[in-house]
Amino acid sequence: MILLKPWRFSLAALLLFALLSGPGHAQQVTSAYIAMDPPVVVNLANPTRAQYLQMVVELQVGSAEDAGIVQAHMPVIRDTLILFFGGRDPAEVRPVANREELRAEALSAIREALESRSSRPAVEGLYFTSFLIQ
Repeated sequence: MILLKPWRFSLAALLLFALLSGPGHAQQVTSAYIAMDPPVVVNLANPTRAQYLQMVVELQVGSAEDAGIVQAHMPVIRDTLILFFGGRDPAEVRPVANREELRAEALSAIREALESRSSRPAVEGLYFTSFLIQ
């Protein structure tokens, strides 16, 4: 086994990166996140008291073109999330296991809404950076 000194390992890694990022290799994958500001707030269906869900959402896009589509259609995205989460039973959104399923369904709804307006789904991922039930 060959042991490399730390500076040699760094140099080897740098050379390998330079070779792999040259022409003829896979295109560089770029990804960006767009924060939805302000947070999305919806009413939940609680018959005994007013209850709200507040979500801080980040949308993942894969290109500058997709970022432009998302920015142009942010009101549609916000409306889609409000319609999707609003009026749900608090017991449905509280468990962490349910949130992952709801996140995937919400992403699908956003992608459909964007595709119908721009012919591209544009959003690759939807992430909650805060999920608060009050």
